[in-house]
Amino acid sequence: MKTIGERISLENHKGHTTIVISTKIERWQEGLLLAWSIAWTFCGIVFMYFLFAGEVGQNERLILFVMTVFWAYFEYRTVKTFLWRKYGIEFIKIDADRFTIKKSILSYGKANEYITKQIDYKNVECLKQNPKSFAKVMNDSFWLIGEGAVRFSDKGKYIYFGHQLEADDSEKLANEVRKLLRKYA
Repeated sequence: MKTIGERISLENHKGHTTIVISTKIERWQEGLLLAWSIAWTFCGIVFMYFLFAGEVGQNERLILFVMTVFWAYFEYRTVKTFLWRKYGIEFIKIDADRFTIKKSILSYGKANEYITKQIDYKNVECLKQNPKSFAKVMNDSFWLIGEGAVRFSDKGKYIYFGHQLEADDSEKLANEVRKLLRKYA
């Protein structure tokens, strides 16, 4: 197994190559995400208590219902991000037929497949963002899953992978993917 940067490993097999990108963060960041998830869950329990068992008027019940809907959406996002950071990996498999990308949490996740011969290796590129921009800071924050740092075009749509990689790691990953696409195409 060959490592490319801090979080990326690559292994050549007979007839295909696999790339695994870890989503691990530092322990203190993981602890903060867990604390936030627990606090947010507690808030939701309070909202639901007052919504279903509390003695509130009709107008207050409507407000609590709307708050609970927003809470549920952000609860889903928070728990998904925590699980992604704790147990997630990004799995890429390239062979002569298919280019497969799977974002996996505890081995669950949908694998998206693309035809290798339809991907032009010249179109595999790193995203260059201003390091001081708000979008870059938000994309790299540990409390979000973020967007991929490498992309290619398939049928007019951009496909992103390599979530929250550093600039040098994403460049190394893009170079390896280009080489593999040339090799298998």
